[in-house]
Amino acid sequence: MMLKLIACGIALIICVRFLFRRFLNLPHVKAGFHFSHKGIDNLMNENDFWDIIEHTRKFSKRNYRMQCDVLTEYLSSLPSNEIIQFNRTFQLLMAESYSSKLWEAAYALNGGCSDDCFEYFRTWLIAQGKANFYTVVHYPRAMFFICVKELLSNYEGFAYCSYQAYMNRTGSGLPPTNGIEYKELGEAFNENTAFLRYPELALLAW
Repeated sequence: MMLKLIACGIALIICVRFLFRRFLNLPHVKAGFHFSHKGIDNLMNENDFWDIIEHTRKFSKRNYRMQCDVLTEYLSSLPSNEIIQFNRTFQLLMAESYSSKLWEAAYALNGGCSDDCFEYFRTWLIAQGKANFYTVVHYPRAMFFICVKELLSNYEGFAYCSYQAYMNRTGSGLPPTNGIEYKELGEAFNENTAFLRYPELALLAW
């Protein structure tokens, strides 16, 4: 009887995870930046930013590689200053999601996570939409429902979309992203205990 209950519990978790991976988002989060952006100019309105992310995600049927191509094409159709604004908002989200807490969870999920891997992982996370991004940043365990272990190259790509779009639009590279700085990482996590702190993510790694 106990084994049947355990098996049913595992099956239920697998089904819930499958639904989130394929069809659902994590719970809705309220509008507005969840990070401080005072003094940072020329940002895209955040609702507009996430609408673009969601549009490209749905159009590509949640295929990440296709989403990168769709986003590049969409941004290429915008005025050059809007591409800059999109990129600045993207870079702000990247900077503010740089934390030891999230890195530790990504480390457990991937069975290790280098500097580059963590950078690309966060670009991938932004591509998953507003609700998924903010929920995972604040509650890293929630990545159990939406994240998968990936090769470094499979996380890569989303960060280049605005650069390529601006090049397509103007024939030159994006201007420097001034005024957006990375905060202190915080206390370094212990790589030897990351798997113990996030056993559910460690299971996905293997």
